[in-house]
Amino acid sequence: MKNITILSLWKKEFSKNKNEKFLWDNILWMQSKKDFTIKAYLISDYIKSIKWDYVGIMLPAVWSASLLIIATYLAWKTPVMFNWTLGKESFKHCKDFSKVEFILTSSNFYDKVKNDFLEEYNKTNTFVYLEDLLKNINLWKKLKALIKSKLMIIPKLPDIAVMLFTSGSESLPKAVPLTHTNLIENINWALNIFEIKTDDILLGFLPPFHSFGFTINTIMPLITWLRVVYTPDPNDAKTILEIIKHTKITAITSTPTFLKMIMVLAKWDDLQNIRYAIVWAEKCPTEVFEKFRQLSPNWVILEWYWITECSPVLSINPIVWSKPWTVWKIIPNLDCKILNLENMQELKVWEQGMIYVSWSSIFNWYLDTNLENPFEEIDSKKYYKTWDLWFIDSDWFLTITWRLKRFIKIAWEMISLPFVENILLEKYGSDKELKIAIEAIEKDWNAKIVLFSLEHIETEDVNNYLRKRWVSNLVKISENIIIEQIPVLGTGKTDYKVLKKMIKL
Repeated sequence: MKNITILSLWKKEFSKNKNEKFLWDNILWMQSKKDFTIKAYLISDYIKSIKWDYVGIMLPAVWSASLLIIATYLAWKTPVMFNWTLGKESFKHCKDFSKVEFILTSSNFYDKVKNDFLEEYNKTNTFVYLEDLLKNINLWKKLKALIKSKLMIIPKLPDIAVMLFTSGSESLPKAVPLTHTNLIENINWALNIFEIKTDDILLGFLPPFHSFGFTINTIMPLITWLRVVYTPDPNDAKTILEIIKHTKITAITSTPTFLKMIMVLAKWDDLQNIRYAIVWAEKCPTEVFEKFRQLSPNWVILEWYWITECSPVLSINPIVWSKPWTVWKIIPNLDCKILNLENMQELKVWEQGMIYVSWSSIFNWYLDTNLENPFEEIDSKKYYKTWDLWFIDSDWFLTITWRLKRFIKIAWEMISLPFVENILLEKYGSDKELKIAIEAIEKDWNAKIVLFSLEHIETEDVNNYLRKRWVSNLVKISENIIIEQIPVLGTGKTDYKVLKKMIKL
């Protein structure tokens, strides 16, 4: 695998059937391999002039994101994917830590997402627009790009294929370097379980700053036969549904929340071509399974488990045998252990423990070496500690229970905040919008759990409801803070670090 890179696999795939259409988006419609390749070589000449080894890219799910990634590789550099939905503090942290000189984007896209803190960077010429790079190109540069596209000469690349940042839901985003080997191995073995057919068409609306959006929706179509359809706004369910009907896509990758938004608008025959919907990031609600079954009765929702640091896929529910709310099966070659947190012994069926993983798709270390060591040495081998609690059922299906990092210690008990939040969502939540969230702080042996909501809820009623649901008497909501909206990240996850800052102990 050492000499195999994303770029070498791209060359192998794009050297064949150059006039073939391989992607579509609702901005520039169909793109052929030939046109894509010429543009990639054109832009790579500019990127070569950039001083730093890392080049920022800030784009949604559009064909130009794929183009800039390949052009960056052709320029012997490494892309850094920027999340524009981050707040000012987190975005500045990512920009400063990566030390990128320029961030490549599109002027049309920038105009839609610009805000005060992005404008500060724009005034210092941080953003370079793709439209500017593709206009006023002289004849010599066009001829040179054409010749290069025919020869497809590629450089030897550095090991790191991309710098991604974690979502930052609980702290400042962490810089995660993933190598070409990490990503290629992950795609290769994921496909070993999940066999994509040659006539499959994938719908991609997850942005490439997201690890799933980068690996599965962006890189995989560049190095395999998979065709892809892009649309930039995951919240625009109406447009997404029109694209589904127009392009006859067969597969969707989505969060349950985004999938539900699409199905609310769908009629009985709108999703008839979809063979499977791959969901992740949150537990898929019963009503989403039921609605999908009504709209696409012959096919299934499949839950996958992923972590940015793991490139990202760890386990997959295959089409031939799946079970709701589980994430069987672990991808081949992945060394996975579920261990007791107290004595580090491997657990049996139905026993809950933390999952540890080791394999070539796992990253080596955070770029910030001051961060807590994410690895444990077990039997003289390095394992990544996921912080997720799991159990295996009698059919050997894996079920994720809670994320350990969102626990708080009250007296002698470790209290799972997601557990409390899910119970309250049953009573106070809504299918149409995010109405409540739970966060807590701990200091000097004191703990405070706060309910954030869009409207006033009596804390006495909340705590009485928790008692009725047999939640420990130690768990008590201390306060209800009313806010205009629950803060969310670009991935759709609740931004708990914003909520935590609102709590005063």
